[in-house]
Amino acid sequence: MSTNMEISVAYPPSKFALDNNLSNKEAFEKYLLAADVVNHVLPEVISRVGDGVSVADLCKYGDDLIEGHTLNKFKSTERGVAVPTCISVNSIVQYYSPLPENDYHLKMGDVVKIELGAHINGYIVTSAHTVIVGTTHEPVTGKTADAICATHFAYQAAIRMLRPGVKSSEITKVINEIAAYFRCSPVDGTFSSPMKRFVLRAGKDIENRFPDDLLVQDLDKFDFEIEADQVYQINIMMSTGDGQVKNTEYKPFVYQRDVNKSYQLKLKSARQAYTEINDQHTVFPFATRSLSNNAVRLGLTSLLEHQLINGYPVMRTRDSNDIATQIKGTVLVKSDGPLLATRSLPLPYIHSQYSIPQNTTAYNVLSTPAVKEIRVAKPLPALTTPMNLS
Repeated sequence: MSTNMEISVAYPPSKFALDNNLSNKEAFEKYLLAADVVNHVLPEVISRVGDGVSVADLCKYGDDLIEGHTLNKFKSTERGVAVPTCISVNSIVQYYSPLPENDYHLKMGDVVKIELGAHINGYIVTSAHTVIVGTTHEPVTGKTADAICATHFAYQAAIRMLRPGVKSSEITKVINEIAAYFRCSPVDGTFSSPMKRFVLRAGKDIENRFPDDLLVQDLDKFDFEIEADQVYQINIMMSTGDGQVKNTEYKPFVYQRDVNKSYQLKLKSARQAYTEINDQHTVFPFATRSLSNNAVRLGLTSLLEHQLINGYPVMRTRDSNDIATQIKGTVLVKSDGPLLATRSLPLPYIHSQYSIPQNTTAYNVLSTPAVKEIRVAKPLPALTTPMNLS
């Protein structure tokens, strides 16, 4: 017997507007609580990075920590993983959160991007950072160091510019200006985006680079002004090469339900998968490894066929020898400027031969005061979450 798997959610526009007003103390507090989780978990996952560590185990560890720290908060509401822990190594750009059969074990010198997100009652905070496996007495130099430096400075410039009235194209231009100084390129197809309650991508994106075929006269079609009372995930990604990307051999590891689609599913595995997704992950992205068993995972094929879920493709740099780097954080835009919800983490031990020239736009932006963090990260109680480091 077929089952109509459509789920209708009543969310009146007036309530949606109130729930996304940063003057709403309840909403603001939940952003703080979600930020506490992310600010605790990301450094904890970073601390487990090392030679021989399983990426699959590390991803599961990150998700287990998020679930553990949100379990006892607001028990009557949804909470948990908003972005499954992804660990993308070297040329892999984003969304590598593998099953055991696709696992990778970290090696000395690997450039590792760790990305994750949490939510409390739909209020989302995401973050990402880049580290290098292994410690050395001498700084890492060369193209990798240049790209990490560019990513750091571009991120710092972007969050400073995230003020009401600033045009998105101005932010993109500064990102590209900094990339040029460090002889690297923003990664094609990557962007920063506004977030709303329960919505990870809730409006026009701030592109890390303009499309190669974009005509100057068409820029206004994509441009917009930053507005107050918005929440952004600022996601800066650089490549040591030309920034072009290509598909990998991997099928997506991360999927998300399309809330605008419905279908009467006939296959038992598909119905099981859809029920589990709705019950455990609702509207948020999920990793295939988080599904209960292989029989349920088989149902994803039918869900994809009927467009009930969408996959996040695993891309890599066009030249597999190039390295992709990433820094990401969550910023709340108030009428008087930005507030940083996520911590700025220490960079790996690196040194670039390049710098940002004085009296340039980028230099002037970076000379302005640093964006204030909303509050000092609140320490969370320790969890007894084991991790197999084999």
